[in-house]
Amino acid sequence: MIDLTDIILVSKKQNFSRSFKMPSHSFIIAFVILLSIIASTIILSSYNAREIFIAMSARKSEHENKLLLSRLDSLNNLVALTHMNFDRHIEQDNRERTYWQMVFVHPDIWSMGIGGTEVRPLEKALSDRANGILSQLYESLDVLKGKCELRKTSLNDIVQKIENKLYLWAHRPSIHPVPGHGLGSGFGYRVDPINKKTIRMHWGIDIGAPRGTDILATADGVVSYVGLNRGYGLCLDIDHGFGFKTRYAHCNCIVVKKGDFVKRGQVIAKIGDTGRTTCPHLHYEVHVSGVKVDPKPYIDLSSVVVD
Repeated sequence: MIDLTDIILVSKKQNFSRSFKMPSHSFIIAFVILLSIIASTIILSSYNAREIFIAMSARKSEHENKLLLSRLDSLNNLVALTHMNFDRHIEQDNRERTYWQMVFVHPDIWSMGIGGTEVRPLEKALSDRANGILSQLYESLDVLKGKCELRKTSLNDIVQKIENKLYLWAHRPSIHPVPGHGLGSGFGYRVDPINKKTIRMHWGIDIGAPRGTDILATADGVVSYVGLNRGYGLCLDIDHGFGFKTRYAHCNCIVVKKGDFVKRGQVIAKIGDTGRTTCPHLHYEVHVSGVKVDPKPYIDLSSVVVD
């Protein structure tokens, strides 16, 4: 006897109702087929949705990759342009070193041709092109960093040179000891102004001015002598270092003492007529490494009044 299954189809909307019998094994087969169709439909729909999602992700990744490569190319070009612009800093460095009489930094050193750069592993997630551009960027940035460090070191050397020069200039006699007053008898042989007969060597420059006029230190230094010195009368010497020494003679009074540190332009004494002289004036000498030299090149002539 065949086992039958009753199947009833009902439609309320169309007021329809029908029933029929089907062998149970046929019903089971039909039900299994229906479930298989439904499952296949769901699986196929999921697969299609996954494929669509993958395709969308691939298009997005491709777009991002193109954008990334474009940005990397732009960044690489910008770094290359920065290298070109840095050449102006190298030229400026050479000009500064020329002005201060310093040795140039060799071009091979500027090009960072010594030593090597750090080797970085390739990123597996990136394309060969992207890795290539990144490698160029890393290398260019390493070189640029080295150039900046070298320029910084060079600037420090130049600043040190300038500071040394400024220190030297501060201790080099360079201003008029009695500004606004003309230069009198100069450095060299002359007829003795006292006896009018003897030819004597005049080791300095005479600067005439009224008694009591301020006398200025012509550079930074230390007062090394204060007192009466035969024909010089009341005088003082200043040791400026670097082999420079100045002497101020025939003073009326001295307002500093031995051992004092004085600055350029500081009042150190007053004009007088002490010692072997005929009238109030300053006898000014410059000594370089123990040798008395013509003071005129060491005087700022812009402050000299020409009668």
